[in-house]
Amino acid sequence: MNLSKKKLASNSTSYKITPDFVPMIRIIFWNSMGFFFFSFLIPYVTAQLLGASGTQLGFMYASQIFGALISAPIVGYLTDRFSKKLLVLIGSFGRGTCYLLMYLGIMFSSLMIFAIGLFVQGFFVGFFWTPLDALISEKSHKTNRSYAFGKRGGMMGWGNFFGSILSFIIFSIANFFVPNNRFLVYSPLILFTISNVYAGIIFNRHVNEELTYDHYITNIYPPSAEFFIESQTIDVSSSNSQTGNNIAFGFLIGFIFLTIAFMTSNVNQSLAPPFFQVYLIDEIGVNNATMVMLIYFPSQIIAMLLAPKLGKISDKINPMLGIAIASSFGSLVTWLIVNTTSGWEFGVILTFDATFAWAGMLILQNFVSRVSKSHRGKIFGLTQWMSLFGALIGPILGGLVWDHIGPRAPFIISIFVELSVIPLYFIAIRFLTPHMAEKIEEN
Repeated sequence: MNLSKKKLASNSTSYKITPDFVPMIRIIFWNSMGFFFFSFLIPYVTAQLLGASGTQLGFMYASQIFGALISAPIVGYLTDRFSKKLLVLIGSFGRGTCYLLMYLGIMFSSLMIFAIGLFVQGFFVGFFWTPLDALISEKSHKTNRSYAFGKRGGMMGWGNFFGSILSFIIFSIANFFVPNNRFLVYSPLILFTISNVYAGIIFNRHVNEELTYDHYITNIYPPSAEFFIESQTIDVSSSNSQTGNNIAFGFLIGFIFLTIAFMTSNVNQSLAPPFFQVYLIDEIGVNNATMVMLIYFPSQIIAMLLAPKLGKISDKINPMLGIAIASSFGSLVTWLIVNTTSGWEFGVILTFDATFAWAGMLILQNFVSRVSKSHRGKIFGLTQWMSLFGALIGPILGGLVWDHIGPRAPFIISIFVELSVIPLYFIAIRFLTPHMAEKIEEN
């Protein structure tokens, strides 16, 4: 037994994920190719191409959230009971449909068709991420969970990087030679439709959802399985039955504060970002669409590519401390954004903002994934559903204050909202930690 433990400990990284974890993550490359172009087109097409107001832009983002609000509880329920691979396949096809509808909306200059495309994306995005997050949790060890989600982010970054290069080349060349030919200018949307359909098919074919981390370690090294799977690890349901209503009440309080914190955090995450590009164009004066893409590009890519490194750090840090650092620095860089007058400075600061946002997200994904083992789908679905209310409020509120107070208003409000989530997460983590299904002992 001691020899087995030494062998496992000597190669802890490879033994903290299943053999099919890396191939599963690699497939995300194809799903992620259109992320940057998608996020770039929403404000650009809505405000610049179709001439919508700030309030209309806010409601355009909200249409995406409405779709996700409808599907999130459904997907959370289905994830714990049906094939996760099938749900990911449905999500991939739905996202491909979204890109196609956006393309048709641009071709016909229809804000309605474009909004329907965003609604479809919101509805089907849960079918992709919720079961995928559950699979990532099941195929990784609890002490390596942030790194596992970071690997997902890293592969999203690489897919986003190559997809962005491809879309940038096509968009720039077409805009230079045939700027009025929308068929060519926005043709990357067709390519990303195909890549999402392809990704869903190969994911469904190659991922073994029955191979969980617990089964893998138990089958390969049964004498040393307890080295990784502690016998005292219990789920929420068994915890409540053993110690009575006090634990149930504490868990309930912690989970309520966790969902409120997720909602508030997503108000912040969706309050100012929809207006980054419009602010860059209207307030800083960067009027060239290609330059806007170049300035906006690093913030969408670099943070994702750094996600595995951020995940390793997040696995070693106390979640309360990590949230405090990420939120504090995030509010600081938001303040710097509204005080810059240079497009390039704007891009650099925005990259730091995205990096801190990713660090905080990895810490929270780690924590949420360990709340329950048998109800991960419901936990992910419920926290996502509550956070979507915040994501729904954010762009609408941002659009209203943009139109009626001024362009700086969404950013200023975002600073105070981001700071307010720190005590909420502190309370949630404090009450939930004793009742975690997967506990991590601190040295």
